[in-house]
Amino acid sequence: MSPFRFPLAIALLISAFPLRAAEVIPPIGAPVCNHVRFYPAPSREQNMVGGKFNGSNVSATEGFHVIAEIKETPRTGEWTDLVFPNNKLYRWLRYDAPPGSHGSLGELEFYSGARKLDGFRYGTIGDLNGRGWRYAFDGDPRTWVEMEDPDGQYAGLDLYEQATARTPKFLPPPGGVDPPLTVELNELTPYATVRYTFDGSIPTATTGEVFKKPFKLDKTTTVVAAAFVEGWAASPPLIGTYLIGDDIKPGLSTLHLGNTLTDITAQFPMYARTAGREHRYRTFTIPNAATNLLWSEHAQGRKREWEVNLKVLSRIDDVTLQPRNFHIEEEAENDRQFIELIRAHTPDVQPWLMVEWVERERGRPSDKGVVPSTEMKKVFPALTWEESMAAMLLYVEDVQKVVAAKDKGEKPVRVLPTSLAMGWIHSQIEHGQFPGAKTTDFYPLLFRDGVHPNPNGAYLVDLTWYAAFYRESPEGKMLPVGTNLTPEQITAMQKLAWDVIQNYPDCGLYEEGKTPVEKPEFSPTARAIKEVTPITLSSATPGAWFRYTLDGTTPTRTNGYVYCGVISVRPGMTVKAVAYKSGMADSEVTDASYIVDAPVTPPRRPAPKLPQ
Repeated sequence: MSPFRFPLAIALLISAFPLRAAEVIPPIGAPVCNHVRFYPAPSREQNMVGGKFNGSNVSATEGFHVIAEIKETPRTGEWTDLVFPNNKLYRWLRYDAPPGSHGSLGELEFYSGARKLDGFRYGTIGDLNGRGWRYAFDGDPRTWVEMEDPDGQYAGLDLYEQATARTPKFLPPPGGVDPPLTVELNELTPYATVRYTFDGSIPTATTGEVFKKPFKLDKTTTVVAAAFVEGWAASPPLIGTYLIGDDIKPGLSTLHLGNTLTDITAQFPMYARTAGREHRYRTFTIPNAATNLLWSEHAQGRKREWEVNLKVLSRIDDVTLQPRNFHIEEEAENDRQFIELIRAHTPDVQPWLMVEWVERERGRPSDKGVVPSTEMKKVFPALTWEESMAAMLLYVEDVQKVVAAKDKGEKPVRVLPTSLAMGWIHSQIEHGQFPGAKTTDFYPLLFRDGVHPNPNGAYLVDLTWYAAFYRESPEGKMLPVGTNLTPEQITAMQKLAWDVIQNYPDCGLYEEGKTPVEKPEFSPTARAIKEVTPITLSSATPGAWFRYTLDGTTPTRTNGYVYCGVISVRPGMTVKAVAYKSGMADSEVTDASYIVDAPVTPPRRPAPKLPQ
């Protein structure tokens, strides 16, 4: 079928969303959506009836207006075209599936007239049998979307700057300068109002200073600006930090190896600049790749890219690697080879092994907690997100041990425990302890899919990196540019990141002390249990951290599972735990036994004697 031949079974459409009198009419050629094509999932055509096509100029999750609706059952095995009157420009376009449908969509395309629109594709999280929202945009009608939850499913496009006012430009561009400095914003859209802030927040149509004339800066300042046209989405924010005079602090040069989980730290140099540091940052990554693929590619298919990285970074202060090959010896060897290669460039480089976070489905060996560990005689399957994070840390610590056995460098390889920050924030949100978040907000607040953090989650990762690399707390230094976090959430994240890095001994900031931490306490206390029972640890010492074991091994502050808020105890287990905190001595090791609560068997009555 031709892309623009409309079948008879066209569903009828909602009328156009009218422009208000004050709204600016979009220019000719603007990507105004007035045509949608879709292909139903096989044998699920009826599930699309009641599905709606919506537009928003607020965000990918809020402010949507219906522009068309599926009124009739689409034909089996055919594309359906919806053409509808609409003269309003929307940045975010999305299909909202009807309740109970699980998504049930084969393909989805948005058009402005005959022009197919493209942008950043997004959708809800949590697919069934691997059939996520990516299948709505893969161009293959034989694949389809099927999500785990029956309700609340959507997929769409973010048209970004195609459908907004033009992002203004700074003059002069941000960087290191001498005071005093006068900054101007130019290349403005006609009819646009430009607003700017100095606190890292993104301006809205009603917040921030209105730009009327050039402004002066006399100290290091991060400026965030955006343009607004009535009835349109705000422009993407323009972000820049001016490092001025004596406020400039020494910056580092870092190289980061891994995959798309490493790539989510792309804004790290921007965040470091908001703290007054001119940070230099380069990556060498391949999507979904483990270190062995990176090793082969650095000398073959991507040799030129590798050489450019080393040339751009005349010195490398820190390098991160992202272990994910669960054959520990192989992973360690590839990590060691890269470290030696980089040491030939910078002998005193500080190597780090980044502990990545757990995938939503928790399907990998480390997510399941089944990778054997040298720290214990026996490991136990992880039953919660928090326990999966602790298991991932055990895996990377074992990789580190194998690397260290052969490594003779000036600075030993360290572990960067990003997983602990993710594990603890999950626990805080789930238990209603994270400010302004519902107990179900972990993924909506921090992730854009089941694996990759959104800007909020990436900010937490970057906070841990800053604390580890610069050896100082990010509290009050790293502005949360590009996030939508509240001031209370920002403070909580900054505190958590510093707490993690300061209290993880291998990061190099841990200090010994003489006063011991108060011993761990178990809740519920030792008792007989019939089934898996969640227990928690606490100490009379505020801010104490814990390591624990489940197999009888004695835990230390560097040995055992790191506690992230819950322990799933099976009947018959004994939990041993130690409490520790930077600046103090370790607590004594305590234990609690949770014996099997077997049903009481009544005494057996003797058989009656037969009469003689």
